[in-house]
Amino acid sequence: MKVVCTLCFFIACSICLSLLPVSEARAQGRVALVIGNAAYANAPLLRNSRNDADDISDQLRRLGFEVVDGRDLDSRGMRSVLARFAQKLKGTEAALFYYSGHGLQIDGQNYLVPVDAQVDPDSIVTFELLKLEDVIDALGYTAGTRLLVLDACRTNPFAKAVAQRSGTRGGEMTRGLARIERTQGMLIAYATQPNAVAADGTGRNSPFTTALVREMQEPGIEVGALFRRVAVSVNRDTRGQQTPELSVSLLGDFYLNPQESDLIAWKKMGPLSSASVVTLKAFIAKFPSSSLVDAARAQIDTIENANERERLVNEYTEKERQLRLDLEQAEAGFRKASEELAQLRRRDELRRADEEKRLSSIAPAQSPAAPPPEPDAGERNRLANEVAALEANKARLAEQRASLERAMAERLAKTQSDRERAEQRLAVETARLPAVALDARGTTTPTRQKSTSSCQEINARAQLGDISESDRTALRQCR
Repeated sequence: MKVVCTLCFFIACSICLSLLPVSEARAQGRVALVIGNAAYANAPLLRNSRNDADDISDQLRRLGFEVVDGRDLDSRGMRSVLARFAQKLKGTEAALFYYSGHGLQIDGQNYLVPVDAQVDPDSIVTFELLKLEDVIDALGYTAGTRLLVLDACRTNPFAKAVAQRSGTRGGEMTRGLARIERTQGMLIAYATQPNAVAADGTGRNSPFTTALVREMQEPGIEVGALFRRVAVSVNRDTRGQQTPELSVSLLGDFYLNPQESDLIAWKKMGPLSSASVVTLKAFIAKFPSSSLVDAARAQIDTIENANERERLVNEYTEKERQLRLDLEQAEAGFRKASEELAQLRRRDELRRADEEKRLSSIAPAQSPAAPPPEPDAGERNRLANEVAALEANKARLAEQRASLERAMAERLAKTQSDRERAEQRLAVETARLPAVALDARGTTTPTRQKSTSSCQEINARAQLGDISESDRTALRQCR
C-alpha cells in the first residue's frame, strides 16, 4: 500500500510537470510551501495553526520567497498542493516546506494529518495521511538548499485512535515525530525533540513559530545559527518544557534574510575614528535597535564637537583679522590727521611770528591795524575733530577686539569641555565593542544583549563619575 501511494504521488507530479509551460516549470529563486491545518473535521480546532502559517508566509514573501499556500487541506488537497510545489522547484536556489498542524508517527514513519482524517480506529488508514517521506522527495526537485520546518507535534487527538488501531493490527504508535534519517543536504527543524509534544501556544502563534518569525526579521544570520537562536528562545519562553531540535547537513551557508547585519555594516565602515557623520547617521537609521548605536552616537558627538571647535577657531581668526585691519586703517588715519594738524599748527605759528615782526616795524604813531583772520582756523578745527574721532574709534576697536577674545575664549572652553565629555562617552561605548564578535559561521552574536562590563569600560565610566558600588568592587579587582 505504501509503495502504491508513493508511486501514485510521483506519477501525478510527472503529469503536472509535463503540462506546465517551460518558464513555470523552471522557476528561479526561492520557493516555499506553507501549510496550516487547524479546522479538523473530527478533532478540536487548533487555535494557532492558521495564524502560524499566515505569519510565516508573510515573512517569507518579504524575504523574496515565492510562496505556495495551503490552509485546512484534506488528504487530496495536501497531495495536490505538494505536487504544485514540486513543479516549481526545478532550477531554484532554495526550497522550504513549513507545516503547522497535527503530525504523528506510526511504526517509525512520520505523517502529516489532513483536516478530514478520521478518529475512528477502524477508519484510519495511513495512505489518507501525508507521508513526510513524500515531502522530502518533493524537496528533492531543487538542486539548491532544502529546508524542512515542522511545527507539527501538538497534543494529538488522533493518538488514542491510532494506538487502538495499532494494538489490534500489530502497529506501534509513539508520541510526536520520529527523527528523520534522510537528512543529507538538508536542514530539518523540529518544533520539539523527537517523541515529544510541542505547545500550541496561548497567544497568536505557537512558541516555536513566534520565535521563528522574530528571528527571520534579523538580517544576516546564517540559517543554522537562526534555528539555534529559535531553540534558545523557545526553551526560555517555555521554561525548559519544550526544546526544538535541529538537524543540519547543508554543504554551504544559507540566509533566510540575506540583508546586511548591523555588525557587517559596522565592519564595512572601517575604523570608527575615520567614519563620517553621514555614514554613522545612516547606520543609526538602518539599525536603530543595534547595541552599536550608542557608540555611533558618541562618535558623532565627538566629530561634531571637533568640527564646532574648528568652526569657532576659524570664526575668531577671521573676525580678529578684520578687526586688526580696521585698527591698522584707524591708526593710519589717525597718524595722517595728526600730521596734517601738526603741520597746520606750525604754519599758524610761523604766520603769527611774521605778523608780529611786521607790526613791530610800523611807526608807533600809526594805529595798529586789526590782525587779519586766520585762514586755516576752520581746517584746524576739522582736523582736530577728526583726530578725536579716530582716537575714539581706535579705543572702540580695541575694546571690541578684547570682547571678542573673551567671548571666543569662553566658547572654546565650553566646546573643549563638550568634546572631552564626548570622547569619554566614546571610550565607554568602544569598550563594549570587542564583545560584539563573529561566531564560527561569520554571523553576529545576539546584539540585543549588552556584554559584561570590562575593566576598560568601568574605568571609562569612573572618569565620567557614573559608577555603581558593584562597579567599584569590580574596579578594585581590575587593579
